[in-house]
Amino acid sequence: MIKHNIRGLNVLEHGESNRFAIIFIHAFPLCSRMWDKQVEALEGKYRVVVYDLRSFGYSEYGDGHYTIDSHVSDLISIIDSLKLDKPVVCGLSMGGYITLRALELYQSKFKGAIIADSKAEPDNNPTKHTRADQIKMIKNGQREQFTGNFIKGALSEVNYTEKTELVEFLKKMIGWQKNETITGALMTLAARADTTEFLERLDLRTLVMVGKEDKLTPAEFSKIIYGKTKNSDFKLISNAGHLSNMENPEEFNAAILEFLKGYEKK
Repeated sequence: MIKHNIRGLNVLEHGESNRFAIIFIHAFPLCSRMWDKQVEALEGKYRVVVYDLRSFGYSEYGDGHYTIDSHVSDLISIIDSLKLDKPVVCGLSMGGYITLRALELYQSKFKGAIIADSKAEPDNNPTKHTRADQIKMIKNGQREQFTGNFIKGALSEVNYTEKTELVEFLKKMIGWQKNETITGALMTLAARADTTEFLERLDLRTLVMVGKEDKLTPAEFSKIIYGKTKNSDFKLISNAGHLSNMENPEEFNAAILEFLKGYEKK
């Protein structure tokens, strides 16, 4: 593993640099550690890059005011700094929103895309109200309640009950993030634009995945992305909710490996 600091971003590179690259963008309110199982599965064949979004994990906090577009700029700076030659980009949830906007602005920078547990539509009013309530909760000192509610909503009921190690790891990971990081990101999410119209102009090979029991971005949103894109595959991940890569990494990784076949450099 090689650690990079790119414009204040904590970037981790796994695998040999002459291999085909895939870059992962994490979900809210987590960090690059959510991709541990994917790194483990892919680093033997590919150049795997994970990073903490600005203000998350070990990346610098900066002024705390970020848009989806500013996160896209960070992504492009990583690709350029590491000289990644048209990588596949994989984003889950908030990472998916960043991925879709990056593709809209810089499609030619990528070879393909994986959109997981995400959607192209912006927040509707009820969701914006929920985010406002979450900000209020954190500002009122109810951080523990926010974390508990988030994890319960993100995981499938069975995984929430039975996968105690996963629940504890998520608590720990969310605990690493500053209050201001979480409240700022909630504003970022609420303010994001609609990328639905762009989908018909996406010419890259795309894999759309979603947990079968995802309550936060249910499968119908992923099916819209799949239906509007020209060259896409759809994969429903069984025994998984919103964090499908962590809840069922075996099935998630198998789908990625199948998608990446033929990309590895000989």
